[in-house]
Amino acid sequence: MQLPGEVVELYNLLLISNDVTPYVDLINYFKKDFFNVYTEGLEYLDTNVQDLDSFDFILLNLNATETSNIKMIQLIKRYAVCPLYLFSKNHLAEEKARLMEEGAEGHIDIPFHSQEISSRIKAVLRYLNNVRRNSHKSVKIGKLIINFDNREVIYEGNRIKLTNVEYKLLKILVENHDNLVSKDKIIRYVWDDDSSATDNALGIHITRLRKKLKCQDDVQMIETIWGLGYRLNLKACEYQEDINT
Repeated sequence: MQLPGEVVELYNLLLISNDVTPYVDLINYFKKDFFNVYTEGLEYLDTNVQDLDSFDFILLNLNATETSNIKMIQLIKRYAVCPLYLFSKNHLAEEKARLMEEGAEGHIDIPFHSQEISSRIKAVLRYLNNVRRNSHKSVKIGKLIINFDNREVIYEGNRIKLTNVEYKLLKILVENHDNLVSKDKIIRYVWDDDSSATDNALGIHITRLRKKLKCQDDVQMIETIWGLGYRLNLKACEYQEDINT
């Protein structure tokens, strides 16, 4: 419930389930607290995984098949940058433990108490929001600020939205700043040895990242070392910043 003068945090919550009936009351609790709640069927993961990074919390109703459940969890955790809660009915403790080990942050048994679960999820979001506000682990590159604690990227005072892949690309380049990072090393880090990842896919994501990041118009922050890999040119960016201040 909003109090007079209180700052309201607007969160985007995604529920993935072919049957939303068990979640109707839970959804209403969230909407009362100004959440944007999106409901999608399981087929959403077939074509929209690139959009998962736009949500602050994801709820997944598990299938009956453990193999398909694991695939869905792994897919969500590859692209999302937020907590994932699993919901299921009649799963044994051992089954729930195996599924949690795939990366989910919580599990809820169906049926559940909607007010209790909504309060639990809001408590997690409040904690994450406080961590983000109090975080100091950041890197400044010219007019670009990267906060690694909360994955926040700011350029000229404006927050830049990066996908999970773009963030991981930026992170490995920053950690190896001014040094060449081979294509193979980047692909292994960003895609976790996924055999479907290619040089072409890497090039596409590098191009998209370049469009979002820049020092000055005539300075390329991400350099291509042809045939070898990429390098984040921090020194050139910092020098360019100095001569323009």
